[in-house]
Amino acid sequence: MRLGNAARAAIIGFALTLGAAACSSGGSTTPDTPPSASAGGLEKTKIKVATLPAIDSAAIYVAIDQKLFEKEGLDVTPQIVQAAPEAIPMLLKGEIDAMFGNYVSMFAAHDKGALKLRILAEGSRAAPDSLSIMALPGSPIKTAKDLEGKTVNVNVLHNFQELALSQVLKANNVDPTKIKYVPVTFQNIMPSWKGGQIDAAYLGEPMVTAATSSMGARKIIDPASGPAAEFPISGYVSTQEWYDKNPKVAAAFQRAIHNAAKLMENNREVVAKVLPNFTQIDAATAATVTFPYFSSNDNPVRLQRVADWMLEAKWLNKSIDVKTLMSATTSG
Repeated sequence: MRLGNAARAAIIGFALTLGAAACSSGGSTTPDTPPSASAGGLEKTKIKVATLPAIDSAAIYVAIDQKLFEKEGLDVTPQIVQAAPEAIPMLLKGEIDAMFGNYVSMFAAHDKGALKLRILAEGSRAAPDSLSIMALPGSPIKTAKDLEGKTVNVNVLHNFQELALSQVLKANNVDPTKIKYVPVTFQNIMPSWKGGQIDAAYLGEPMVTAATSSMGARKIIDPASGPAAEFPISGYVSTQEWYDKNPKVAAAFQRAIHNAAKLMENNREVVAKVLPNFTQIDAATAATVTFPYFSSNDNPVRLQRVADWMLEAKWLNKSIDVKTLMSATTSG
């Protein structure tokens, strides 16, 4: 299937998730609603959450569309930013309550003291074929071993792309230190690939579908396979300070996100329905692309894998006990 201009433009959503940078601490956005005036004694009923126009953040929009926040007594307003760094001053100024971002960047920020992190709910995990290292039809790269000595794009250095792929390469007897990672902006991936500046392209949906159908590109290896299967990519977070002030709001938000993910697990139509509302992915493309996994529960074991791999790669100064950063699970 060939994708139209709108569908190809939608690919920016994936790149934005990859480029999510370190977050910072912040506070609440609206005056606290007295418990007696809020549903279920919530500390407040209206919250704002910074999101990206990416498939990964679909759960919040499904929760709105299916009135799951409303059932929890919450009025949630998503505020789309083009890249996660835009959300940092918003948190600092108290313009948002929480944000959606990738764990590698957030753990790095927490490690540096830029953010005292509280994970409100898991968001997305890499699914098979949702990410792919791809080669052009005439490329001599045929196997993972052929990637040694080659140049591969990443959105930014030392992000989840590189972290997950390194583990998969090692499992396939490929030396990840022999891969040259270069940062390439979303707009320049295709020109750089076609022009030979990169030897293989690190792509995600809907770009994988577009490259396969319109360019005849071949998948070399799935970065979400083997040791990186279901690699946690991103989630909904706030600051410890905000969480301490709003524990009931945090619990209600988590329940709604988890319930949205449960709906999404076996009903891709509820996801496809909302994607055109916050991405440039049209309905036809939404019906065909591979979605990531959406988490209907929070699992400290799988999230610990991210922090442990970061420490192994020397991207952290000290180990992080991820379960200490996670909110108590209030939904089954």
